[in-house]
Amino acid sequence: MLRKMTVLLATLVAMALAACGGGSVADSASTTQPTTPTGGADTTRPTTPTGVVVAAGGSSAINLLWNASTDNVGVTGYIVRRNGTQVGTPATTSFVDTGLSAGTTYTYTVAARDAAGNNSSLSTSASATTTGTGDTTRPSTPTGLTATVANSSVVNLSWNASTDNVGVTGYIVRRNGTQVATPVTTSFSDTSLSAGTTYRYTVAATDAAGNNSFLSTNASATTSGTPPPGGQIPPTLGWYQIPNTRLRTVCPSPSTYPQIQGAEGCAAVVDDWAGGTFDTARNRMLIWGGGHGGYAGNEVYALNINTLTITRLNEPSTSIRDGCTSGGTYSDGTPVSRHSYNHLAYLPNQDAMFSWGGSQWQCGFLAGDTWLFNLANLSWTKKSSANGPRADYGRAVSFDPNTNLVYARDDFDFYSYNPATDIWSKRNSTSLAMNNNKTAVVDPVRKKYYLHGNGTSTLYWYDISSPTASVPIQSGQTTGCGGFIGNYQAGMEYDPVQDRIVGWDGGNTIFILNPDTLSCTTVSHSGGPVAVANGTFGRFRYSPASNVFVVCNSVDSDCHALRLTP
Repeated sequence: MLRKMTVLLATLVAMALAACGGGSVADSASTTQPTTPTGGADTTRPTTPTGVVVAAGGSSAINLLWNASTDNVGVTGYIVRRNGTQVGTPATTSFVDTGLSAGTTYTYTVAARDAAGNNSSLSTSASATTTGTGDTTRPSTPTGLTATVANSSVVNLSWNASTDNVGVTGYIVRRNGTQVATPVTTSFSDTSLSAGTTYRYTVAATDAAGNNSFLSTNASATTSGTPPPGGQIPPTLGWYQIPNTRLRTVCPSPSTYPQIQGAEGCAAVVDDWAGGTFDTARNRMLIWGGGHGGYAGNEVYALNINTLTITRLNEPSTSIRDGCTSGGTYSDGTPVSRHSYNHLAYLPNQDAMFSWGGSQWQCGFLAGDTWLFNLANLSWTKKSSANGPRADYGRAVSFDPNTNLVYARDDFDFYSYNPATDIWSKRNSTSLAMNNNKTAVVDPVRKKYYLHGNGTSTLYWYDISSPTASVPIQSGQTTGCGGFIGNYQAGMEYDPVQDRIVGWDGGNTIFILNPDTLSCTTVSHSGGPVAVANGTFGRFRYSPASNVFVVCNSVDSDCHALRLTP
């Protein structure tokens, strides 16, 4: 229980830090008790900071947060001391102290300062201990996982205990790839399930240093009773053409909306460098596209896997105008249509579709704006783009379910976006230039953001286990991945059942990348949809609830499902 409370505290502090823009700034000034200077008009000290909270931010960082001080003129910043030595002078009420030793206790005090050089008294001290002991060894992978049906809404799981060089502290249970529990024993009862439905489970072990084992082999169980109504994708492996799912059938009528048709009409929603994302709350893929000279309509579409239907969620804006002369918006305040590439992500905590940038209607120039499409009320909200990626395409957007951050890489720098605080943060700068043509995916098990660019067999990655740390880019040469790695237009998704990255860009062949060996194997199933000239991007997505991949690759062709594992 103590460990869970510590983790919760660290998470809350980290979220607050992101909101306040905390950072670690070394300061070599005086390390003695703050004093009030003599002389000058203002000799009033700021009030002493209160409510100092500290929590481990991993094995090498401590997160701090405190209440704001007040002053007769105004507080200009704070002085943070670690074990009596000044280590930072943040301007906000938060700070991240980095570069610390694992498994070590540190004590902190905070003082406020004003423009006249008056310092407050020191706050009361607060202490925290960094996690781990420098331990980087994974626990062994759990074995013997079994899933047993109890009734129409409950599946019971059990597995053999893992081992670790220091000690296993618990387990992570995933249902259909989504984390659902963190038990400390080798069993778990999954409740509130749907009748007559198949669920797939994996388990990983974790230790006190935050090392996770690899996923166990999966175990499946089908609850008793009658399944919910709706279409069914066959259980057989391979491609399945989903009947009556041509997007054009739900496009706005050209006679009703002649002003939005552009040069291509709604064909551009899919066929022109268009992306998509997956709404896991409703088990459906979302598609948003158009832009440049092709199509001005900015409506959003959904392929529902539960009902095997395609729908248009909203009406297009009709007071259209050139995105380059209007700040990327139509007169109703919604975003102009645009090529969406791999710039979309689903945010479960906000229940919204995230969008960044794209090639705008009508001019075609690249935007650098951030938008959220609220899926509960189907409304758009423009968000902050300050300190975010440079405006262009191929910004390789991917969402991390562990930290609830969106990650993106432009030509030179690596960024994260916190939807809860509406703040972009630069997480790395590098001399390694990558051109616009790139795509990415987050591996939630290895806690890495993988990306690749056009014309190279190199796979790049960042360690995103910390939500705040500056992280270096790493890379390695892949083998057997030609046709996938090096093709930024290909779909790229993480498969939690196989614990692999899956790539596809048309036809029968599917690439399966092992991130640990940087090698690909291929499988082939007949009936795969054809490639399209302007790429698949984010329209190839994985459904955790149904354990299938789905793709919509032409406005005049049915969408397809792909089942790779039972």
